[in-house]
Amino acid sequence: MLLCWACVGSAYANDLIVKREVFSDIQGQLNIETVQHQPFKPINNLLIAGYTPATQWMRITIRPTSKAYIELRIRPTYLDEITLYSPDPQRPGQWLEKVTGDRYAYQGRDRHNAITHGFVIAGHNVPTVYYLKLRTTSTSLMHVEALPDDEASLKEMRQHIIVVLYLAIMLWLGFWSANDFISKPQLLTGLFTFYQLAHILYALAILGYLAPWTPIDQLALNDTLTSIAILTIVFISILFHYVLLSQYKPNRWGMRILLCLAALFPVLLCGLVTGFTQEALKYNAYLVVLSTALLFPLALSASAEEKDIAPSRKTLRIIYGLHSLSLIVSILPVMGWSPAAEWNLNAILGHSVISAFLMYIILQQRSSASLRESNNAKLSLRLANQELALERQKRDEMGYFMAMITHELKTPLSVIRLSLDALSITGQPKRHIEQSISDISNMIDRCAQISKIEEKNIKINYEACDLAGILQSLVTEYDCIERVELSIHIMTPLRCDHLMLRLILRNLLENALKYSPANSAISIRINAQTENDGRSGIAISVENSVDSTPDLIRIFDKYYREAQSSKHTGFGLGLYLSRAVALSLNGSLNASLYHHRIRFTLWLPS
Repeated sequence: MLLCWACVGSAYANDLIVKREVFSDIQGQLNIETVQHQPFKPINNLLIAGYTPATQWMRITIRPTSKAYIELRIRPTYLDEITLYSPDPQRPGQWLEKVTGDRYAYQGRDRHNAITHGFVIAGHNVPTVYYLKLRTTSTSLMHVEALPDDEASLKEMRQHIIVVLYLAIMLWLGFWSANDFISKPQLLTGLFTFYQLAHILYALAILGYLAPWTPIDQLALNDTLTSIAILTIVFISILFHYVLLSQYKPNRWGMRILLCLAALFPVLLCGLVTGFTQEALKYNAYLVVLSTALLFPLALSASAEEKDIAPSRKTLRIIYGLHSLSLIVSILPVMGWSPAAEWNLNAILGHSVISAFLMYIILQQRSSASLRESNNAKLSLRLANQELALERQKRDEMGYFMAMITHELKTPLSVIRLSLDALSITGQPKRHIEQSISDISNMIDRCAQISKIEEKNIKINYEACDLAGILQSLVTEYDCIERVELSIHIMTPLRCDHLMLRLILRNLLENALKYSPANSAISIRINAQTENDGRSGIAISVENSVDSTPDLIRIFDKYYREAQSSKHTGFGLGLYLSRAVALSLNGSLNASLYHHRIRFTLWLPS
C-alpha cells in the first residue's frame, strides 16, 4: 500500500490541468483535425476504458502559469503509444506532434524517467488545450497531470523511494522463503520463492524499469517482456494457491477448475507471441477475476482435520478473505468495471505486498509447525536410541547370563545323571528323577537357543527332511503312540534345517501332551498348502483338546503362560521359540481355537 500512499500525495501537488475530457475512436482512423470537433465527455481524474481496440483521445485544458516550462506526467508506463498534440505557435490552427510509450526507445523520450511517460511543454499565460491520443494493447487506464518541473522532480523522487521500499520488502520475503526452502525443502516454500521473484520482475516491468536496458534496435522487446511478466505472474500465483489449498482438501471440482485456469498459460503465451497481444492480456485479466472468485470459496470448503494442518482453517479463511478483497479492489479498474483514483494505478503492486505478507503468515506458521514436529521427531529418536541401547545392554547381560547357566548347570546335571546310574534306585522314583533332570536340561537348552535367535546368530543348513520319520521318532521318544493320530497326505520331501524342524515339532508335541487332558487324542496332519501370497508349501497341524482356553493374542509372547498352567513346569518359552525359528525358516506358526480344541499350524515353503 505504500505505493498507493505515494500517489495519494499527488493531491497536494500543484496540478495545472483544470479540465479532462475523453472521446473514443472506435475505428481508430480519425486524425486530430476531425477529432477536435467530436463530442468529448468530461472525466474526473483517470481515463478508464479497459481492454479495447478503440483509440482513446483525451482533451486537457491547462490553466495559465508563469512557468516557462511544465511537465506532463503520464502513467502507467506499460502504455504502448501516447501522442501529444500541442498548438503550433507559429501556425495558428495547426498542431505539433510528440510520441512516447513503452514501444519507443527510452533514450529518445521527451522525459527521461523510468516510472512515468510524459512530455515537456511550454507554459502559457492563457488557458491552453492539448490532445493526447492513446493506442495500447494493454488496458486503457491512463492518468495525466501537469506539474512545474520542481514539483514533478519531487514527486518522482518520492515514488522512487517508495519503489525501493517495496522491492526491499519483496526481496526480504523472497530471501526468507529461499533460506527456509534450503533448510527444509518443501514444494510450497520453493513455489513461494518463485512467486516473490515473479512479483518483483512484474513490478520492475510495469513500472518501466526495463526500458533503460532495452536495446535501441529492439524497441518492441520492452513491451513484449512486460506482457510476458503479466502473464507469468498470474500463472505462478494460481499454481501457488493450488498447491497451498490442496493440502486443506477443499472442494474437488473447484480445485480442478483452478488447475484448468493455470493450464491456459501456454495458450495465452502462444497468443501473445503470434500477435494477439491484447486478446491474451484481456483473457489473462479474466483469469484473475475467475481465480479471485474461486479462492475464497475454496478456502471456505476446506475439510482437512485441524490437527493435520497449519495454520487452522479459520486463519486460512480470514487470510483468503483479505486476499480476495484486495485483489478485487485492484483488478476492477484495470478491467474498466469501476471508477478509480490515481492510487489505483499501483493497486496491483499494493495487492502484491498484501498478498505476500498474507502468504508469509501461512508459510511461517507451517514452518514453525514443521520445526516443532522435527524437534519432536528428534526427541523421539533420541529416546528410542536410548531405549535401544538399554535393551541392547539387557540383551547382552541376558546372553552372558544364559551362557553362564548353560556352562555352570550342564556339568552338575551330568554328574547327577552319572550318580543316579550308580545308585540302586529303580522303578517309578528313578523315572521321576530322570524326567526332572530332562526338564531342567531342556529349559537350559531353550534359554540358550532363544539367546541365539534374538541375536540372529543361527546358521541354517538346508537338507532333505523326512517329516514322517521325525514325527514318529518324537512320538516314540515321548512314549505316546497310543494317543497320537498321525495323518500324512503328501509324500513330497521337505528341504529344511533338520535340527530346527525337529525343535519346533518337539515343542508342539510336548505342548500338546502337557496341556491336553490325560489320555485324550492328539491329531497331527501333514498336507500341501498354498499361502495367500502364492507360495506353495507344506502345513503340519497339531491339534488337541484343552481344559482351559488360552489367550491367542499372547500365546506366542515370551514368558506367557496360561493362568491354570502353573501345575506344569516351564518358562513360557517353547511357543515363542518355535515361532521365532519358523520365521527364520521363511515359514509361519499360527494358533486357532475350535470349541475346546486348539490347533497349531506350522507352514514351511517346499
